[in-house]
Amino acid sequence: MKKTAFTILWTLITVLAVPVKSAQGADIPTLEAQAGQYLYNLYAEMAPGARTIITVTPVNQHLRNKRCNTPITFNHAPVRGSRASLKALCSSPKWSIYMTASIEQWQKVAVSSRALSKDTILGDSDLFMKEFDIRRTRSPYFVDPGEVIGRTTKRAIGAQQVISPNSLEKKLQIRKGDLVYIEARQKGMMIRMMGVAKQDGSQGEQIAVENTRSGKTVRGYVTGKGVIRVSR
Repeated sequence: MKKTAFTILWTLITVLAVPVKSAQGADIPTLEAQAGQYLYNLYAEMAPGARTIITVTPVNQHLRNKRCNTPITFNHAPVRGSRASLKALCSSPKWSIYMTASIEQWQKVAVSSRALSKDTILGDSDLFMKEFDIRRTRSPYFVDPGEVIGRTTKRAIGAQQVISPNSLEKKLQIRKGDLVYIEARQKGMMIRMMGVAKQDGSQGEQIAVENTRSGKTVRGYVTGKGVIRVSR
């Protein structure tokens, strides 16, 4: 491989806590390797579930003869995109070089399996998990399909699209008209009654439920799917 085309490419799946090292008299390829490892350690920690790939751009030919007799340090502010720049610094002899690199982080995220219309209640068949470069998406995403199933779409979603939390309503544990359990603690005992929900409810929300036996409407907090709890 020619030096002018030298590129260090890592494909590392798990976080490796490998410190950045520099031998005395480090040459430029070693500098590129250190820069790549430095960036990998940083970004893999930010997204531990992702398959992180760092590709460092080779430095200019006229900089290849620079030497460093001390450990090289790097300055870099994390970015959200796929392009990064960093500064390599040597204290003896004193010099610095600006470098660039590309960042890829591939992770399985929830993707729509078909075109979804507004107000669709999502089920298993409506989505699948697909590896996607999360560095190239500006929207939030789901890595757990369980967080998507049961939610309702706020707007239409095209097929093969990354599903964003911004495009979904909250995951409802109770829907208006559902038959639910009303739980109440009385004298150290938990009493359960049946009721009909008068409004939708997500985990932790307070909703109105009509007691089917008494006909009275009570308000309680949603504690699970089909269950509310009232205080007495």
